[in-house]
Amino acid sequence: MYLTFVLVNSYGLNGMGLQAIELFHQMPPELMLEETYICVLNACSHSGLVNKARTIFSSIKNKTEKIYTTMVC
Repeated sequence: MYLTFVLVNSYGLNGMGLQAIELFHQMPPELMLEETYICVLNACSHSGLVNKARTIFSSIKNKTEKIYTTMVC
């Protein structure tokens, strides 16, 4: 679980947003952490995938202040 969001973050930081999103979608929803959502939203941001970020953001059931902040930035 920890390794997965680290990989999502690494993909995002290296401009591999589509790979980050693909890995994100392979994760079981019950294992999603706040950090996972933040990492995938950052990956979308770094790769210019604004519409993908919006779709992912709208699917998050329990949005925290950090998740909102990530989406706004």
